[in-house]
Amino acid sequence: MKHNTKRIIVALLVLTLASAGLFAAAVREEAINNVRLDDLDLTSASYEQIMETFAKWQENYDKKYESIYAKMVDFYRAGDVENYFDAKSMLMDLEVPAVTSEQTQILAERLSAEEDAEKKEDFSVWLYENSRYYRPTITFTRVQDEQENVRSFRASYRYSISTKPGSMVTLPTVATTFSSAEGMFVGWGTREGEVLYEAGQEIEMPYADLTLYPIYKAGVLFVDTVTETEVFEDGDEINAPVLTPPDETYVFMGWYDASGNKADGSASLAEGESAKYTAQWKSFSIKDVAVRGTEDLSVQAGSKVKLTFTLKNNGNMKSGAFTIELVPEKEDTIVNSTGRFSSSGMRAGESKSGTFTITVKGNSGDTVNAKIVVKDQDGNEWSVPVKLKIK
Repeated sequence: MKHNTKRIIVALLVLTLASAGLFAAAVREEAINNVRLDDLDLTSASYEQIMETFAKWQENYDKKYESIYAKMVDFYRAGDVENYFDAKSMLMDLEVPAVTSEQTQILAERLSAEEDAEKKEDFSVWLYENSRYYRPTITFTRVQDEQENVRSFRASYRYSISTKPGSMVTLPTVATTFSSAEGMFVGWGTREGEVLYEAGQEIEMPYADLTLYPIYKAGVLFVDTVTETEVFEDGDEINAPVLTPPDETYVFMGWYDASGNKADGSASLAEGESAKYTAQWKSFSIKDVAVRGTEDLSVQAGSKVKLTFTLKNNGNMKSGAFTIELVPEKEDTIVNSTGRFSSSGMRAGESKSGTFTITVKGNSGDTVNAKIVVKDQDGNEWSVPVKLKIK
């Protein structure tokens, strides 16, 4: 029995070593026959051939990785230390399919010259997903003269899937910060001064790096943050754009320059001079009207209650002085102990809470109509209806 056991052990050992040797030889043979992008002439190979070759390369890599990893696990379980580390070394030495920097440059140049829009879009997406070197970048740079240091900011858009080459991106609107002695910022273009794109314009993310420069012209720039309007006018006669308010609560107060002067048609500019005017709007909203302690606007007749509300300045300017009051449809239905509020003004975007202490008169089931009214010093008025239900 001992003799037979020894022979079996020796036979198994020889079989294991032979298996490991055959496995290593098979891996080496696969490596020799493996297809790679280096085998192609990337300047002339079709896009389909390039993508298929890379896919085959990736497929072969996945198969070899899985095969070697499975053997490495087997060696580990069998306690075969030497072959385990050999397999692990093979696994680490496997060449991961990748598009190199040089290959990316060749393919990106082909994309830039490609006239077939569909092929260009499809292959650019493939290259974006498979090459870490293909990241087209739009660079916005401000240069006033050769001696001035370049002020620039980069928008590579590489962090969002929606900004892959061919997708839509929005160019910056920088009229509030970009100005020069040459005039007002009117858009983006080349060093030569040609306006290619307007500020805020949507364009397709390019297939290659693109550098844009702010273009300046002498004239008048009209900017409105409420309606998102930006219009440049030049010539002998300047006409301000006609604006449409977002809703009926907005009151247009006029165009104002940086010094707070309102454009009235009498201003003039010398040749080569520029100016910027900003639209100013007033707007109030009255929301969250409620009777404190109840879920609706129900009140007990003859009882004193708190009517609360929130007032917000939705305009883009300080409101100036205004008043707030509760105006009943019939004077004898509501006794307002608080009276009328007065304020010296609210900043743009600011909100304030207010409370009227009131007593409602009437019979059970009656509806008492009123409105909260805001009036400013210019005579503009904003209101919201209030319907109080007597319990």
